[in-house]
Amino acid sequence: MMRGARIARRGLSRLAAAVETATVPRMPAFDHVPLPYDGPSAAEIARKRAEFLSPSLFHFYSNPLNIVEGKMQYLYDEHGRRYLDAFAGIATVGCGHCHPDVVDAITVQARRLQHSTVLYLNHAIGDFAEALAAKMPGDLKVVFFTNSGTEANELAIMMARLYTGSHDIISLRNSYHGNAAGTMGATAQKNWKFSVVQSGVHHAVNPDPYRGAFGSDADKYVRDVHEVIEFGTTGQVAGFISEAIQGVGGIVEMTPGYLPLAYERVRKAGGLCIADEVQVGFARVGSHFWGFETHGVVPDIVTMAKVHYIYVSLATFFFLLRPARAVDQAIF
Repeated sequence: MMRGARIARRGLSRLAAAVETATVPRMPAFDHVPLPYDGPSAAEIARKRAEFLSPSLFHFYSNPLNIVEGKMQYLYDEHGRRYLDAFAGIATVGCGHCHPDVVDAITVQARRLQHSTVLYLNHAIGDFAEALAAKMPGDLKVVFFTNSGTEANELAIMMARLYTGSHDIISLRNSYHGNAAGTMGATAQKNWKFSVVQSGVHHAVNPDPYRGAFGSDADKYVRDVHEVIEFGTTGQVAGFISEAIQGVGGIVEMTPGYLPLAYERVRKAGGLCIADEVQVGFARVGSHFWGFETHGVVPDIVTMAKVHYIYVSLATFFFLLRPARAVDQAIF
C-alpha cells in the first residue's frame, strides 16, 4: 500500500512538472497591424443592437466579441487582439478577409460604375456569368443572379413548378434551404420554421450513414423517396432539392450511392433535381469544385451563394435552357 502511494505521488509530480513546462499554443507571426479603433464600445453597440435591430438576431456568447477589422484568416477586436477565424461568416469568407485582389477589384469597379440595370449592356455581368459557367458540368450554362441563397432556392423551386406543371417538392429531413415563404417549407428543422402555410413539400428520410434510420443502405433511403412519391403525391413531382453535405444540419454527409438513385427516381416522376451548393460549393469539399460532383450526378438546377459575393449581396443559380424558358420577362 505504501509502495502504491509512492508511485502515485511520483506520477502526480511528473504530471505537475509537465504542466509547468507545457508550451501554450500560439498563433504564428503575422505582418498586419490593425488600425487604431476609435468607434463605440461593445456595450454601446450591444445597446443599439437591442434597441434598433430585429430580436431575431442572436449571438452565442454572454459577452460577444466586438470585431472591428479583418485581414485574411484573422479577425481583430477593439483592443487589437487577433483571432483565427474558423467560422468565416458562416462559410462565406472563402478567400480571407480584405484579400488585396478582391479589394482592388471592388475599388476599380466602384470608381467606374456602381450600379446600372440589365436593361442596358455592361460587360461585367456577362464576364462573371461566363467564368462561373466554365465551372459547370454538362449543359448547365444559363445563370440567374439573385440577392441571397434563400432567394436563389425560392426561384429554383418556383422554376421547377412552372416548368413541370407539378407542385410537389421533395426535400430531406434535417435540411436547410432558407426561411422565406417558399423555402421554409423545404427546410426541415424546427428552429428555422414559423407557423405559416408551407404547402407542397414532402420530407424524405435523411440518408445519414452515421445516425440515419437505415445506416448506409442507399436502397432503403431511395425506397423512402419512392414511397413519398407514390403515397404523398399524384405520382408526378416538380422537383427534389438537397445539399450534398448538410450545412446547418451539422455537416452531415450522404450515404454513398444515394443521390444517383434518388435523382433517377425523381426524374422518372417528371421532376427536376436541384443541388443546393450554398454551403458546400466552390471547392469547399476539397476534391471537387461542387459538392454534387462527389456523388457523380449532374443536377438540372444548381443554387449557390456566400463565397462568390463576399462584399456585395449576390447569389446565383444555374439551370438548363429548357427550364429557363419557364421564367419569362413578365415575371422577372
